[in-house]
Amino acid sequence: MNRNMRSGGKLGYVLSSALLGALTGCTTYVEQRSPRRVVYEEAPAPRVVYAPPPRVETAVSVSLPGVEIRAESDFYEPLTQYGRWEVVGTYGRCWIPGRVEADWRPYSNGHWQRTEAGWYWASEEPWGWATYHYGRWDFGPQFGWYWVPQTQWAPAWVSWHEGGGYVGWAPLHPSVRVSVSGSVAVNIAVIAPRAFVFVEPRHFLQPVRPSTVVVNNTTIINKTVNITNIKVVNNTVINEGPRTQIIEQASGQKVQELPVRELRGKQEAEVVARQPPTSPGREKKEKDVQTPVQTEVAPRETKAQPELQQRVKDSEAKPQEQLQRSAKDRERATQEESQRRAIEAEAKAQQESQRNAKDLEKRAQQESERRAKDAAVKNLEDSQRNARGLEKKAQQESEQRAKDSAVKAREESQLNASGLETKAQQVSKQPAKERPAASEQGETNSVRKAQAQAEKKAHGKPALSPKHEQVVSERGGTNTLKKAQQKKSKGKPSIPEDAPGTPPASP
Repeated sequence: MNRNMRSGGKLGYVLSSALLGALTGCTTYVEQRSPRRVVYEEAPAPRVVYAPPPRVETAVSVSLPGVEIRAESDFYEPLTQYGRWEVVGTYGRCWIPGRVEADWRPYSNGHWQRTEAGWYWASEEPWGWATYHYGRWDFGPQFGWYWVPQTQWAPAWVSWHEGGGYVGWAPLHPSVRVSVSGSVAVNIAVIAPRAFVFVEPRHFLQPVRPSTVVVNNTTIINKTVNITNIKVVNNTVINEGPRTQIIEQASGQKVQELPVRELRGKQEAEVVARQPPTSPGREKKEKDVQTPVQTEVAPRETKAQPELQQRVKDSEAKPQEQLQRSAKDRERATQEESQRRAIEAEAKAQQESQRNAKDLEKRAQQESERRAKDAAVKNLEDSQRNARGLEKKAQQESEQRAKDSAVKAREESQLNASGLETKAQQVSKQPAKERPAASEQGETNSVRKAQAQAEKKAHGKPALSPKHEQVVSERGGTNTLKKAQQKKSKGKPSIPEDAPGTPPASP
């Protein structure tokens, strides 16, 4: 009886096991439509870089949980396939996006959605769930834009500006921290102008693209004011920006407010769906699904166990190899960058020295030309001044000589005239017979001539020709002599010309 009971128990156990396997087998089998057959799905080995797994249709519906971030290292695996991790200064490991345009910037590919926690940035980039709701962004000349991971979630970590017909935002600097009281102090001075993007309020609700925003415009930045208002209420970060009324009036649209939990759950659910089986979300899902009991595949699982262990070891070794390779690449890149900078600095210094030498040579040439020109102008002015001085001096000397000559001639003429007049008076007192007519006439002519020369020198009149002067002198002398004779002969009898004893007239 006991034997029958044991046999019946074994049979019941086998039947129950078969029934349980039939009921739960649909959770581990995949039905492929072409061709129609049932195959096993082997779990892929864990890798450092993951690709989205193929969709698996199951009979059990399980709601996808959100992403759980407990440490900064939780970002390493999900973001590796979209970029690379680098150690940047004192920030530690930072993430740099890959396959982006040269002018790419954060918060420029998506749209804004209003929630009860402020404005929520709905990114269209596959890694936006992490980089726009956790951590901060910064820019460096070596890496460009890089993301500094942090574990606190927010609708958006941006600073808001408004005014001048624009609404703008920029990613917060890594130095921004939330205090224990829940307030956030934002230092606008550390945010570079290149980080800001601006749109008109009427386009604020529309999808944002790099080609539809205004970037790096200091004129607009100076016309706007900072309206950043970030606070923490009940462990929820609220990031207020432009007022809803202003956006509605400018756009002519009614702003629809959605629950922030709904937007976050939708975005993070897509992330969980893309995660490999070893991710926390997928492990939780596999725990909720019971694994069927299949006694016939036990040997296969036993055989695959060493391979799985080897794969696990390989997967553990690959990150180390990748880290070592990344360190070597980073060291090589740093060395190449330092060499490149040294070469550029040397070339720049050489160009600068050449440019300075050319500038000095040009300045020296210009200075020499200016000095030569100034010297020529000065010499010309000195020569002109000397010429004017000499001319003036010569004119003064000629005028003085003329004055002296005129005075001397006048004195001589006066002296001669007085002598002649005295002599004429003496002659006139003598009898007519004793008068030397020729000499008297000559003396008179000499007096007239001397007077004429003196007047010419004194008054600057043109001198008469010798013949003209002789005629004038003769006439003047004759008239003077006649007047003197008439005056002297008044009251005396005239003597006839042919009287005896009269001296013959001089020819």
